Amino acid sequence: MTNDERDIQRKLRVLRHAEKIGNVRKACRYFGVGRSSFYRWRDAFQERGEAGLKN
Repeated sequence: MTNDERDIQRKLRVLRHAEKIGNVRKACRYFGVGRSSFYRWRDAFQERGEAGLKN
């Protein structure tokens, strides 16, 4: 698994966890991610799918 693939999988885990628990703040705190990053990832994923999560 390349670093890009690992990065994408981590971002997907954060997005899925937030959706599962229904609380973005708690999900971001759990994974140590800023909410601004979360929303940037979410928007990119909605627009371009997994390709949008690539650095």
